[in-house]
Amino acid sequence: MHPKLHYLKHISKVKIAFSIILGLLSIYLLYSGTLFGLILLGAALKLSLREGIEIALEGKAYRKIYSVMGLKVGVWKPLPEIEYVSIFETKKKSRARVIAAQADLAFTIFRVNLFYEQNKHITAYESEDKVEGFKVAEHLAMVLDSKIHDATNAAR
Repeated sequence: MHPKLHYLKHISKVKIAFSIILGLLSIYLLYSGTLFGLILLGAALKLSLREGIEIALEGKAYRKIYSVMGLKVGVWKPLPEIEYVSIFETKKKSRARVIAAQADLAFTIFRVNLFYEQNKHITAYESEDKVEGFKVAEHLAMVLDSKIHDATNAAR
């Protein structure tokens, strides 16, 4: 068993390719003397940003991580005694605007939370795929020696 677990949100290959192209273009622009390269570099870093969680099993600590091109950053916090792992279905909303027009979009995601002290939680993972969410929840429950609460089919 690994001493650390980490889960990162997946990003598409198109986003990765686009961020690499933007990064190379920004380096070229910075090298040629224009500061517009800084804006493009920021956009490239934002596109390649992945969020997630890392759990150190031996040290009983966790951190929410932000990863850019494999470099992980986050602050370690003590991991409380986990009572159960919950997976539930929710809607993630997004808003698209073009001048005066606006569209609100909602899509289904599955969120995995680690519950402690009865009602406090740590969000460990989000996925658009139910099977992937259950795999992560089952793995976390096994490693943390806790049970799984399935709230994906709860009445609304």
